[in-house]
Amino acid sequence: MLGYDRPLKPEWIYKSLKLVEAGKKPAEYYDTYNEIAVELTGKDGRRKTRTVLFRTFIFSFQEKQTIIENNLLIKLSKQHDLEYMKPLYMAKFMLDYEILAHFTKVFFQIFDSSQTISTKAITAKMVEQFGDLEIIKRSTRAFLKTLNDFNLIEKVSQDSFHQLPKQELINEQVRDILNLYAICNHTKQVNLKSFDIPLFTWYKAPDLDRIAQKFHPLDWEYINGADRSIIMIK
Repeated sequence: MLGYDRPLKPEWIYKSLKLVEAGKKPAEYYDTYNEIAVELTGKDGRRKTRTVLFRTFIFSFQEKQTIIENNLLIKLSKQHDLEYMKPLYMAKFMLDYEILAHFTKVFFQIFDSSQTISTKAITAKMVEQFGDLEIIKRSTRAFLKTLNDFNLIEKVSQDSFHQLPKQELINEQVRDILNLYAICNHTKQVNLKSFDIPLFTWYKAPDLDRIAQKFHPLDWEYINGADRSIIMIK
């Protein structure tokens, strides 16, 4: 299971993706990233977070790592502001890191919106379900920091957070997340009735069928029946 042990701020992701250009070597942006992640003081910490950022948001879309290739998130980051992009970056975390998808499911099993989030409680539950492994503990701590930076939870003490009101996604964000899901799963067909991405748990649940209909037939073909609701992406 791939661990998530280096928390990323959405600002670092956004500024990096706006900056990079297809056809360039990744190393051309390493020094510039150090200027973006100014909160990190250690050279090793910057290198490790850069590795996670490039792996998740650039290299996962391409076969080789020698030259940067254009991808959906690079394109959208150049077109939209940070607030628009945050849910898409969170979706990519959910799609790439099984451990974060598991964390999200466990989180909403043990906490409701009125409860204070205990770092110790969520860590203990993760360990109970997935084993007393350092990767589990580090990933839990790192993702709590990331959720705080994404303004989905808010830190109130050293070991506790509270949930912030769930944000509503606009239609275009949901469309882009569905396209991202299809790209990451190497498919042109998405069955909305069996669609499972924990991302939407952090936001107000969208009406997928309504949105599928809205963007038909420009962005995809939408097939809706008694036992299926499918979009065929162009």
